[in-house]
Amino acid sequence: MRRRALTIACAWAAALGACKKPSPPPPPVPVVRVTTLRTHNIEQVREWLATLDGSTNAEIRPQVSGYIQTVSYHEGTVVAQNTLMFELDHRPFTAVVEKAEGDLQNAMAQWNKAREDVRRYAPLVAEHALSRETLDDARSAAHVGAAQTQAMRGALAVAKLNLEWSFVRSPIDGLAGIATTRVGNLVNANNVLAVVSTLDPIRSSVNISEREYLAVAERLNHVNEPRYANARIIELVLIDGRIHPYRVRRVIVNRQIDPSTGTLLIQALFPNPGNILRPGMFAKVRVHSGAQEDVVLVPERAVQELQGRHMVGVLGADGRVEIRTVKLGRQFDHAYVVESGLQKGDKIIVEGLQNVQPGAKVNAQEIQPPQASAEPVREP
Repeated sequence: MRRRALTIACAWAAALGACKKPSPPPPPVPVVRVTTLRTHNIEQVREWLATLDGSTNAEIRPQVSGYIQTVSYHEGTVVAQNTLMFELDHRPFTAVVEKAEGDLQNAMAQWNKAREDVRRYAPLVAEHALSRETLDDARSAAHVGAAQTQAMRGALAVAKLNLEWSFVRSPIDGLAGIATTRVGNLVNANNVLAVVSTLDPIRSSVNISEREYLAVAERLNHVNEPRYANARIIELVLIDGRIHPYRVRRVIVNRQIDPSTGTLLIQALFPNPGNILRPGMFAKVRVHSGAQEDVVLVPERAVQELQGRHMVGVLGADGRVEIRTVKLGRQFDHAYVVESGLQKGDKIIVEGLQNVQPGAKVNAQEIQPPQASAEPVREP
């Protein structure tokens, strides 16, 4: 019986083994395309984040207190110097002018009477027909009348000036912003009614460290000279990566380092026809030093951005994928300058990274990187 049971068990085990399916083959190794990083000899440039502002900004404030009666300009348009922008209720100022004119006429009448008294009293005193004290009083009244007349003239001038200031005008030519107040509001000299900015040229401002300044000081301090008029020294790179098509008009280097930040303020003025660039925009100021340097370039298509960080897939010596966070510099034709995270000789993945996981084994196919060239300046 024992032999029979053992025989049956063996038969069942053989039958079950025959019914078991074979294991599926392992998935194919993903194929990626890689390129080997190498150095490129290019012109040395430096870039700093800049903020844009009008070359001249005028805050439109009333010089007197009053109620806004009229908003007389079209918001968001270019206004000329002395353009009427706001009109205050000028009735109180007109009344003050009329009173000042009356006070002046009264003072002039009293002054004229005092002078006439002096003219009449002088001969009588000489003939001893009138006391000298009376003549002295008349002369004193004439001096008082002259002073009062002068004071009334000043009061009238102030009254007329206040009346003129009730008509608020633009002090410069420029683009007028949206009004911050409306008809019926009570305003005074502490209120900014609007801002007018001269936007052509536009002013870009950067703060650079002392070390960065010394690296480009020779060019920055002489860029306004005629010999550099056609040189490609300073460019304005817009937030979308485009280079502003107009050359710098003037560069201003501040007189001292800011002791609180340890930086030096540099401002550059660029032509801005049509007022395309506006205050508050961000851009990059790029300075060409004129020297050459060897840098590592990474193709743009190999870079992935996640939450503000730039990452690149690198193929290790064992054929496995490694994800590295890199710091990138300025951009060339479809390539970035590598500041840190990669070095010459690294094999980076330019195609197929989305199909692999970090640490995965891959089948790498080498491709040659394209030659990168700096984007030329576009003339207006």
